Amino acid sequence: MLTFFSVKNFRQFREELIFDFSKVRDYQFNTICVKNELVNKAIIYGKNAVGKTSLMEAMRDIYFTFTMRGRVLSNDPTYRNADSDENETILFHYTFLLDDTIIDYKYEKTDFAHVVAEKLVFGNKIIFEYNRINNLYNFENVDIIGAEQLQWDAFQNMNNNEDDVEIIDSLTALRFAYSNTAISQDTLLKKLVRFISGMRFSVGFSAINRNSHIRFLLNELANSEEEKVKEFQDFLNEYGVQCKLIALQDADGKKKLFFDHKMPLDFFDNMSSGTRLLTSFYLQFVKNDFPFSFVFIDEFDAYYHYELSEKIVMLLEKNFKCQVILTTHNTNLLSNSIMRPDCFLILHDGRITPICDATSRELRQGHNLEKLYMSGEFDD
Repeated sequence: MLTFFSVKNFRQFREELIFDFSKVRDYQFNTICVKNELVNKAIIYGKNAVGKTSLMEAMRDIYFTFTMRGRVLSNDPTYRNADSDENETILFHYTFLLDDTIIDYKYEKTDFAHVVAEKLVFGNKIIFEYNRINNLYNFENVDIIGAEQLQWDAFQNMNNNEDDVEIIDSLTALRFAYSNTAISQDTLLKKLVRFISGMRFSVGFSAINRNSHIRFLLNELANSEEEKVKEFQDFLNEYGVQCKLIALQDADGKKKLFFDHKMPLDFFDNMSSGTRLLTSFYLQFVKNDFPFSFVFIDEFDAYYHYELSEKIVMLLEKNFKCQVILTTHNTNLLSNSIMRPDCFLILHDGRITPICDATSRELRQGHNLEKLYMSGEFDD
């Protein structure tokens, strides 16, 4: 599980923003929202432009950084905070709890592609640490992860080869060790990489505009077994979209999905914004049987009716064993019947605060959290 995250100098977060998953109370209801005394399911609120999407993008950085392959040709000019100096780096810090062991991982970047410092700690043992800017290198304990045979001196001197600088700067020590070491499934390094690889992030609002991706997944569904189409239809029906679906052969010989009427209507071209968002959620998270480790969905219910929003949260709580973070503006969800006060979080002024810590009032199960929120009870 992810226990801690912080970021500094990223987008609008000039100062360090901290997300501490261990800030939980001893509430005896909705216990499914907490696991191993860590936040397991949470909803984040915040006014427009406070950084909810930036938070998601910051937490997603570890996934992109680890999975990058080869040369990075694009750059994001808004990646580093606009008020920072050119010589300031962007700092990311993740702490994981895997097999009762704390794994601490930090790295620094000069921009989206270029990692200049990195540190990995298992328990209280530094596995490796380096800072190319300060010319600091420590690979003395890489034998703990079975990487002592690797050419760490070559990794240390990689950035001296100007011909390969774009490849080198995008190569982290974590990926260098993982990619070049025979690792058994039960090692901590393997489990860490599996966790990182299993992290998924989605911007619900913009997902409806990813037309080509959704169309591709729908076409895959249409050309699979009839039972798969029926499962999707049943899902839509259960979550408020009353329809019948049918897969019909198109002129190119491939099947496409249609609303089943006397005159069939192309599903993709005729679904509403809410149905498209629900379809995107189904294809990415429900139909996908990949073992997720961490899910973050920004504006997950932007086009949902409030009843559908509640049903999706309940689905995520009941069926998703991994940690799930959602952002929303829907205050109907701010209820102890759905979550609990230590799992409703507010992002404001570069800080993430559980609502139970945002008031001097002792919040109990009977409190109307939405009413308190609307009255300004949790304002700083």
